This record gives sequence, C-alpha cells and structure tokens, in this order.
Amino acid sequence: WGRLVTCGTYCGRIEFRRRRKKGKITMSIREEILLSYATQKSTQPGEIPLEEGWSKLRENGIRVLVEILQGNASEKRPFGNKGYVSLYTISYRMCSNAGLHDHSKALYDRTKLEMESVLQQYVVPELLRNEYTEGGGFTILRKFSHHWENHKVFVKWMQQLFRHLDNGYIANSSISTITSVGFKLFFEIVFSQFKDDIRDSLLNAIDNERDGTHVDPDLLRSCVEVFPIMGLCAKCNDLKNVQSLLNAQPDLSVYESEFETSMLKRTSEYYARKSRLWLETKSTPEYLRQTEKALTAEQKRVRQYLHTSSHHKLLRVCEEELLQKYKELLINNDQSGLKTLLADYKIDDLTRMFQLFRHVRHGLSSMALTTKKFVQSEGNKLLQERRDFVHTLKVEGKKTNSDDADMIDQLLHLHKKMSKLVVELFDSENQFQRALKEAFQDVMNADAASDISNVELLVIHADRILSGKLRLGEDEVETSLDHAIQLFQFLSDKDLYVELYRERLAKRLLSKKYTSIHAEKSMIVKMKTQQGAPFTTKLEGMVNDFTVGWFFLRSHQKHVFGSRERLGSNLDCIFD
Repeated sequence: WGRLVTCGTYCGRIEFRRRRKKGKITMSIREEILLSYATQKSTQPGEIPLEEGWSKLRENGIRVLVEILQGNASEKRPFGNKGYVSLYTISYRMCSNAGLHDHSKALYDRTKLEMESVLQQYVVPELLRNEYTEGGGFTILRKFSHHWENHKVFVKWMQQLFRHLDNGYIANSSISTITSVGFKLFFEIVFSQFKDDIRDSLLNAIDNERDGTHVDPDLLRSCVEVFPIMGLCAKCNDLKNVQSLLNAQPDLSVYESEFETSMLKRTSEYYARKSRLWLETKSTPEYLRQTEKALTAEQKRVRQYLHTSSHHKLLRVCEEELLQKYKELLINNDQSGLKTLLADYKIDDLTRMFQLFRHVRHGLSSMALTTKKFVQSEGNKLLQERRDFVHTLKVEGKKTNSDDADMIDQLLHLHKKMSKLVVELFDSENQFQRALKEAFQDVMNADAASDISNVELLVIHADRILSGKLRLGEDEVETSLDHAIQLFQFLSDKDLYVELYRERLAKRLLSKKYTSIHAEKSMIVKMKTQQGAPFTTKLEGMVNDFTVGWFFLRSHQKHVFGSRERLGSNLDCIFD
C-alpha cells in the first residue's frame, strides 16, 4: 500500500477511494497521498489541469474542513503540516503559469462559490428549522453562534489555502479579498435573512437575564459581535484575514440600526414597568437600592456582551426611566424621602441617593433645594424652642438669662453635622454648599426673641469661650472659635456684631478675664479673614494698645522693684 501511494498510480487512487467509502481514510494517509501528488506535479513540467487540481483541493481540503466543522469527522484538525503545504502547493502551481494555464480567476470564482454553497447548504436550512418560536429563542442563538464561529474558522482556512490569490490575482484585479468575500456572503445569505430573529431572541434573552434567568454571556457576546462586524463587512473589500477584521475599528451603522435602537427601546419599556412596580411596593431607600443594583447589572451587561459604545446610551435610558421621571416623588417622599434620611442621618442611603441623582438632569438641584428646606426647618425649630422658652419665663415672671447658650450650641451642632454631610457624602458639591449657606442665613437673621437678637447671642457665645467660662483647653478654644466664626459669616448685620464684640472685648481686657491674648488675636484674625482689614481695625488697636501698655507696666515694675522674684504675687502674668 505504501508503494502504491508513493507512486501515485491508478491502483493507489482506486484503493484511496475504496477506503474513503468505508470511512477508513485517516489524515496521515490523506496527507501522504497529497504530498505524493504535489511532489510529482512539482517535479514534472506542465500544468495541473483545472478539474484535476480543483478536485484535489476540494475533496482533500475544503470538504475535509467542512466535515470537521459540521462534526461529521473524527479528526479535530483538518490538516497537518504536510497536508496544508501540499494543498497550498497545488493551488499555487495552478496559478503560477502565465497565459492560458493560469487558473487564478477560476480558483477565485470556485472558492467564492464553495463558501456560498456551504452557507446555503448547511447554515440556512438549520437556522430555518430553529427559527424563534418560544422558550426565549435560545436554540436559534446557539445555532447562529455555532455557525458564526465555524464560519470564521472556515474563512480563515480558505484564505490560508488560497493566500497567493490575495497577493497576486486579487491585488492586480482590484477585487475583494478572500476574507472580504467570505464575510460579505455571510452578511448577504445568513445575516440579512435572520437578523430580525437573532435580534428578537437576544432581546428576550436579555430581559430574561434581568428577571433572574441564567444566560450564557459567551453565547450572547458571540451573537451580538456579528452586528458591528457586519457593518464593516458590508463596506470593506480589502480585509487581509479574519484577525484583521476582528481587530479593525468596527462600523457601528448596522449595530445601531439593527440591534441597539431596539435594545434601548426594550430596555426603556422594561424599566418603565419595573419602576411603577417598585414605586408601589418599596420605600425610597429600597427603590434606590434596587435602582443601583439594576444600573450595576446593566454596566456588567455591557462589559460581558454588548458593544462598549452602548454603555452611556444604555445607562441614560435606565436613569431616565428609573430616576428622572420620579426624582421629585422619590426625593420629597413624606415617609422615606430625603428629609427623613437627613433627619435620621442615614449615611449609606444619603450617599446612594447623591451618587444616583448626580447623573440625572437637575437631580442635584432638587436634592439641594430639599436639603435647604430641611436645614431651615431644623433651624426654625430651634428658634421656636427659644421663643417658647422665653415666653414661658415671662409668663412665670422670671428674667431671661442672656448667657443661655443652648440655642447657639444647637445651631453650631446642626451646622457642624450638615457641613460634614455636605463634604463627606455630597462631595462638597457647590449646589449643596450654597443651599447650606442660604438656609443658615435665613435662620441666623431671624431673631428668636425681641429682647435679645441672634447677633448678641453669638457675641455672648464667643465671650464665654474667650473669657474662660467654658474651661476649654487651648486646642478646644481654637476649634470652638472656628465653629463660632462659621455662624458669624451668615449674619447680615455684622456691624452690630463687631460693636457688641468690641464692648465685650473691652470688659475682658479691663477685668483681665480672658483665656489668652493669643486667643483674642486669633479670633480677630478670623473675622479679618472673613470681612477684610478695615472691619477689625479698632479691635486690633484695642488689643495692641493693651499689650503695649502692660509691656511698659511690667518694665517699670522691674525697674522699681529690681527683680521679678521680689515682686512675688503682686504682678499678674498676662501672657501665655
């Protein structure tokens, strides 16, 4: 048998056909026969006849590849090195003769016809049998994906077998490359006929996944991948190979018109139904948690099998249906909206609401307005509590204590809490900073009682810190002054504040009841930073005059008594 094969005799060919009919032909035997034939033709002068050569290429190359891709062969590889080299040598020799014996055009036409025949004979009938009926259309998706992956392999090998056509005949004739022809045929024969079924099946599968049904993301990615590639295939004639097609910048016209538009519409419809259901059954925090989960799932969906160009479009559609349409209802929900979350200081829920609505048109504006109203409401409650307290004292005939600092302490606590929230949870967003400022301006300039204004109460609060009544450490004094100056900035009548503050400062200096000169200077610097140098000129003059005066007093005392030790306890220490 080996001798018959090697000689390539007529008897050897008979034996080859006999074994092929019995299914006993193996890749090694087939490759030995091909190698013998290719070697014989390479060493002999003359052409390889078209029909003879094509028969070798078709039966030992193309048909073998088709049988393996269809799962009808035991081998996993269509060719070994000997087989591929022999087939390429045969096809090359058929086109290497100039003049009448150059079969390049015939091979090109037959290659195209063979690829078309495979699609018509194997792919179309099987997809027609599995067109979408019920059950999510997974059957047709699996078949479509299977044939698409097979077609990429088929075109790859066809290009490899007839690569010399791309380099010679096709380049000189300005016609489509083997790869371009293969994918154009898929576009015309398969994709154009089944694109609607594939799209609808994909959309059903996506909706099923949203409802919790497990789907194979690799299957969906394989099917979705076809749409952007088809846009490129329909227009490109110079594709070198399959990999160059997969790596090329896709043409999204087909993807957008045939898939994405319908996908976005179905997404909108799906979340329109879900949002109505969630509104009826869930609180605002629960609704937002469900929305956050849905948006995360959609982003994962894009990463797994949709084209990246759909990312922002898909999220915008989801946010429109889930957040934009109901932002006022969600934010201002009486039982579980933003005011409730602020009152209960629900950090996770507040953060989630901010992160979701920051991507929604005017979403943060609505949140900022509600935040302003909340701060105004909380501040007005404190003012009203002060009014009620003063009224009770008057009814009982008692005198109001001007040193009562409860309201200012509570306002400071409210401002500290809300400032921290704006910085840490709301990312120091300008709209929230402005809302906080406007709210506290309203509160601080609405007096709680007629006999003593908020301005005077804030001056008294600063006096308590600087006079040592609160018994604070050095760092605590500085922190308390920082908080006090934050409320100071909201006062509209700052001139009244500085006059009242000057009176209190004078009393502290003359009576020597102050925490430290350093603290006094620090507070003046803070006001100067807020209002400018002219605002604190008199205050700085008072402190400087006081400091200079005591400096000269101490120098005089040292001169008169000789030393500090002799003075004993008669000289008060006024510096830190």
